[in-house]
Amino acid sequence: MNRITTAAIHCIVTTAIKCSWAVQAAGERKQALGERMEAWAHRLAVRWGCVDTVLATVTSDILSR
Repeated sequence: MNRITTAAIHCIVTTAIKCSWAVQAAGERKQALGERMEAWAHRLAVRWGCVDTVLATVTSDILSR
């Protein structure tokens, strides 16, 4: 019984760790996408001559929703 319990706990812990890595990787991808979008919006604002100090804040607020 002890070996079965140990094997089951090992399987559950392994699955939980893999799931947490997947969630972390997804969060990192979302963060990277947000940073790219913010850089794109800034370049566009510079090109159009409407750079505003609030642009980064607004972009971050919109992306966090």
